[in-house]
Amino acid sequence: MDMQASLLWIQDTVLRYAQIIAKISQVDVEVVDDRLYRIAGTGIYADKINTDMSEEGYVYRHVLQTGERQIIAAPGMDELCLHCPKRSCCKEVFEISAPIKLDKKIVGVIGMVSSNALQKELLEANLASYLDFIDATAFFITAKLREYEDLRTQMYALTMTADAMAFNQLLGSSEGTIELRQNIKKIAGSTSTVLITGESGTGKEMVASSIWRSSDRADKRFVTINCAAIPEQLLESELFGYVKGAFTGANPNGRMGKFELANQGVLFLDEIGDMPLYLQAKLLRVLQERQITRVGSNQVIPVDIRILAATNKNLQELIGERKFREDLYYRLNVIPLKVLPLRQRKDDIKELTEHFLERYTGLFHKTFKSIEPEIMQKLMDYKWPGNVRELENTVEFMVNMMGDEGIIGREALPKTILKYRPERVFLTNTVVPLRELEHNAILKALRLYGMDTNGKRKAAKSLGIGVATLYRKLDGLSK
Repeated sequence: MDMQASLLWIQDTVLRYAQIIAKISQVDVEVVDDRLYRIAGTGIYADKINTDMSEEGYVYRHVLQTGERQIIAAPGMDELCLHCPKRSCCKEVFEISAPIKLDKKIVGVIGMVSSNALQKELLEANLASYLDFIDATAFFITAKLREYEDLRTQMYALTMTADAMAFNQLLGSSEGTIELRQNIKKIAGSTSTVLITGESGTGKEMVASSIWRSSDRADKRFVTINCAAIPEQLLESELFGYVKGAFTGANPNGRMGKFELANQGVLFLDEIGDMPLYLQAKLLRVLQERQITRVGSNQVIPVDIRILAATNKNLQELIGERKFREDLYYRLNVIPLKVLPLRQRKDDIKELTEHFLERYTGLFHKTFKSIEPEIMQKLMDYKWPGNVRELENTVEFMVNMMGDEGIIGREALPKTILKYRPERVFLTNTVVPLRELEHNAILKALRLYGMDTNGKRKAAKSLGIGVATLYRKLDGLSK
């Protein structure tokens, strides 16, 4: 893989380790990566996570260069601190630090720091124990990073086969994506019709393709037709085909339609909400009778097809406006699948970004080294109105703009994202719906504390609600 192992991959885990160690040891803990970005911090460093400390981290830089532990009894006075700009106002009074190694590469440094006399006394009195403790923690972090790197390697290998295309398409570790994959696995073996809903750019066709590839029809055809992209006067012949002389300009030999082409396989009707009413009636008849008739013919052709449909429109609203047949809606909506917008599954952003980086750096024959934490945070904070499609386009832009050093920084980020400020809605006269405010608060709490049971309990406490209430609201967000 092009991407080198980074502590940013497991930042949430590293932060949890740091918090646990700090609680047990009663001293402050911080972890930096090999670029001297603070990955985790407690106590006096808790509000400085994801900041660049390269101009002051002289001791850590020495650890990165030598691979050796350091004991600094007098921070600010030690020779390693001579050029530090904070030397005269250093808040640290005692420090030990150790390298975090993955194979032969040093990927970061962990430090245990005293910021008061009591903490210093603790470290000095139990120095041997603390040194063993810091080495053991560095080992645990390495083990977790190796585990994650192995998983990424397996995922990368999987994407290199035809069989794993569906796995590749549905990347993401958010609760919504995990649930979606589980549901696909449950319904893949069925022949029931599926209606996939979601905003434009969320990847509804990928969901449909994943259903097909996971089914017993995977060795048959997967045929797609976009009902919004084909002129209304041609859509019928595209779907059902036509016979010789059916209309002026037609192929003199006639033509097979998408239904016949997909026989024994899967037909995916994208943007089904844009299908004209008269064709909706014909589609309903196909779903009921499992047979079609070509344009200009009376001959009935039986078909064995699984129908998957998708739309970014509210079909129930269209029914109220008499633009969509209610009976067809219920025929299509046998198994409903909703694809959440990217802003509601923020945990997918990092993994998707890394996937697209691998794709486009390989396509453009560029060497990628790293993406600055500030830029990744910008991507995490952005609202992504264009969803995954917009994210992919953004990554393609960034790879094009990336310099020869292989680092993606501010200069490679599109201005719309660089200038985006999440808090700007509070600085205008725009009224934000309470549901959206609540949704954003819940997502923020879950990002801070994690998606596991313990994380949700802490998130609920921070929001001032009970765990049962949090689960109920999460369930409501997914609908």
